[in-house]
Amino acid sequence: MQSFGPIAPFYDELMSVVPYRMWVGYYLLLLAQQGVRPRSILDVCCGTGTMCELLHQEGFEVTGIDLSPDMIAVARRKAANKGCDIRYETADACDFELGRRFDAALSFFDSLNNILEPERFRSALGRVFEHLEPGGSFVFDLNTAYAFEQRLFDQRNLRPSARLKYDWVGEYDPSTRIITVHMTFWRDGVEFRELHRQRAYDDEEVREMLREVGFTDIRGYASYTLDPVRRKTDRVHYAALKPA
Repeated sequence: MQSFGPIAPFYDELMSVVPYRMWVGYYLLLLAQQGVRPRSILDVCCGTGTMCELLHQEGFEVTGIDLSPDMIAVARRKAANKGCDIRYETADACDFELGRRFDAALSFFDSLNNILEPERFRSALGRVFEHLEPGGSFVFDLNTAYAFEQRLFDQRNLRPSARLKYDWVGEYDPSTRIITVHMTFWRDGVEFRELHRQRAYDDEEVREMLREVGFTDIRGYASYTLDPVRRKTDRVHYAALKPA
């Protein structure tokens, strides 16, 4: 069963309640905390490009990559319709090579949780590091094991008025820290399904891998705040720097 394929044409509809502008404001706050003022930004796992578009509106030069060709197709179509000069590429976060460096990189909405193997997760961090200019910033967020334990992914919207209806059920295995989410959608009377899997990474595990690939000044925040990570934090934003 495919992930981020059948849902691609309706992804923005699904995400219409997400506060993207707040996310951009929070991202800019974290950059300010780091003392980084980028000109060019790479969005890793950019989806349909909404964050890219908002950052482009803020005056940044933006490039987005995503593993799903269907999501990239939507992103390119949106950019063309709006006249946004944004480069999009279909690429795997774990082994991409774009032939250039950026002042900053980001990956939002727990995208990196979708990498289930620790060695590939570490590889993704390393690829981002190699694509940053000295002094460059990387900011990304991750769901925690606590979020999975609290059944974060058990969600449904079956209201008769909803054009896109859905019912999601997550199965969490604490021994592997992997959650498997069975997603059923209905749109215009047509049913389709997706299967998503995410792995929870321990806070120290993430920090150690960031250090191993070369990042310094590693900070973790309870998401959308500047508060420290606590046991019941369900999402963490990490901010790290490539040494100048």
